[in-house]
Amino acid sequence: MKKVFALFFVCFFISTVFAFAVQNVVIATYDILPPFAFADGGGKLTGIYIEMTRKAIDRMPDYSVTFKVLPWARAKRLTKKGKVFAILPPYFHAHDWLTDDTKKPYIWPYSLKLHHQSDVVICREDVARTPRPNFPEDYKGLSFVMFNGDGRGGVKFAEMVKNGDITLQSVQKINNILAMLQKKRADCTAYSELPFAWSVKNLKTSGEYKKFDKGVNLVKVATINTNAGYLGYTDVDDEKNYPFKKDFTIKFDIEIHKMKKSGEVQKIIKEFTQF
Repeated sequence: MKKVFALFFVCFFISTVFAFAVQNVVIATYDILPPFAFADGGGKLTGIYIEMTRKAIDRMPDYSVTFKVLPWARAKRLTKKGKVFAILPPYFHAHDWLTDDTKKPYIWPYSLKLHHQSDVVICREDVARTPRPNFPEDYKGLSFVMFNGDGRGGVKFAEMVKNGDITLQSVQKINNILAMLQKKRADCTAYSELPFAWSVKNLKTSGEYKKFDKGVNLVKVATINTNAGYLGYTDVDDEKNYPFKKDFTIKFDIEIHKMKKSGEVQKIIKEFTQF
């Protein structure tokens, strides 16, 4: 009996040690940008960036992941304070996402590139009749509606907003952006091209678009950026709070590289872009 109890104790101890050896990491993200990161019909978080990241971490036996869905502006603030391990999927912002005190990037390093996105300016057709080849200079005097905390307009755009040369209204949902454009309460938006097309198509299919459709045609005016999305790691208090950070970043990049070489990344992208 003693031998059985001892064996049970040893097995329990070993299993407990292994259970606690798995490090959970918290990644801040959003769920409002299909097909990259969104909640499906059942409320499950999914999308190109989510599934790539989830699959890579599933293959890292020392780690598990918790996705913390937040408004983008709050996700940035928590990353800036070192309150979350990483943020998904920022563009490369080492030049302009800086801490308040040291003025150094609060995200470092960035993972391997996950996927490319094209950012476009979309305006009402009446606004688009005037040629505007230079962004953002040619948009002086216009009003934009964008997600709160969205930095895709770039540094010059932010300066023009700050100086009052461009009016910026911030919202939380694509429905609000489309409604404001349709009701002529805004002239343009800057948005990722594929998610914009996805959202309009699905809102029209579901009948939701009729709720704010005023017959206003929306036109792509310009492509302003082609950027890649990354997994970006907080660089604030990381040695104290995340001593495993270097180990994780290396292993994550290795898994993403292997997934790209095997064709798994392209398979995930195709799954979400066949529409």
